[in-house]
Amino acid sequence: MPENTSRGSLNAISYLSYYFVGALVSTLGIVLGPLCAAFHKDPSFIGQVFTLMNIGMFVPIMLGGLLMKKWGLQKPLAIASLLTIVISVVLFTTPTLTLFSIAVAVIGACGGIFMTIGSYLVVRINPDEKSRSSSLIFTDFFFSLAGATLSFLLAWMFKLGASWMAMYAIMGGLGILMLLLVLRARFPSAEAPVSDTQHTETAAEPWGISVWLICLALFLFLLAEPIFTMWTPGYLQSRFAMQPEQAALYTTVYWVAKAIGLFLNQFTVKWMKLRTFLLTCALVGMASVALITNSANGTLILIACGAFGFFNSGLFSGLMSYGSLQVSRSSPTLISALLTCGTVGTLLFASVSSLVNSRFGLHGAVNTATIAYGLLLLTLVAAVLRSNAERLHQTAVAV
Repeated sequence: MPENTSRGSLNAISYLSYYFVGALVSTLGIVLGPLCAAFHKDPSFIGQVFTLMNIGMFVPIMLGGLLMKKWGLQKPLAIASLLTIVISVVLFTTPTLTLFSIAVAVIGACGGIFMTIGSYLVVRINPDEKSRSSSLIFTDFFFSLAGATLSFLLAWMFKLGASWMAMYAIMGGLGILMLLLVLRARFPSAEAPVSDTQHTETAAEPWGISVWLICLALFLFLLAEPIFTMWTPGYLQSRFAMQPEQAALYTTVYWVAKAIGLFLNQFTVKWMKLRTFLLTCALVGMASVALITNSANGTLILIACGAFGFFNSGLFSGLMSYGSLQVSRSSPTLISALLTCGTVGTLLFASVSSLVNSRFGLHGAVNTATIAYGLLLLTLVAAVLRSNAERLHQTAVAV
């Protein structure tokens, strides 16, 4: 990199950013029971409280570009780290429902800051297509790693009698680790350096329709995946008369296959064109989710869950990378726009699928994921046909 930055520390910050957000999102089901018991509320009420976390996360992601331009990269990360630590300490001293509601919104906002800046750092320090795609996929691996490690750890701690506050003690610890990394790292500016002759051209560079198509693809991806994970266990129990632990095996296979895919696909994108990788993953993913939601063969569904997890694993990071490559120089605003569009899918999935479930039952709800994935595949094909990435970055290599 042309600037005096600490690449290793910046990579570590990106990895920890995704681990932090993964810890927040993937452990909600584990923490739900202890929270209901502590506050004497039913799961639907606590679930609504967690909506505050999603809203808190959405706001800084939406405003991330402006935030980075005004305050740079280090200051927002340091403030978010400090807020996480303070909130965790306050929760231990005053564990009330009101304070918990405020705390999850604030910690969600901190997670949004971490995710936005962590994504931008990966894009910034990896200018070429292959290294950027590989690094983004490996960064996303830490999101799944948080789910795998903390779900096991928290289940063990709760079994030993720990309270729900154990989760937020872990978040406070992650906040301390993030603060230490942020304070010792040397950050680049929030804008890529350009020469005077290039400045006007770069500032006026249009995003093009391909960027907006990829934004739509990210929205559809983050609409389809949580619908699948939310409704599939109940659908399998209803259709095949499975016990809850048997149905849980199917989603466990999905998450394990996804973690394996995230680890391996960082190497795959180094020898395969990114557009080919994305189209292959979306095509196999579409076939897999259609089998899962419509097949009458339990064994075939289990195999399809593994295939869906593996091929679904690189799509989010791959789409983020492909979107950032549609312009010659990626800006914080572009990264924020890509993340914002995807996060809207996360905000809407529960209400959309619940509405479908009320009208068409469990089969209709789980097939909402199939429809969203089909639209994702069509959108991706359109984005590839209108893509500027290959022309821009082949030119850059040639020069």
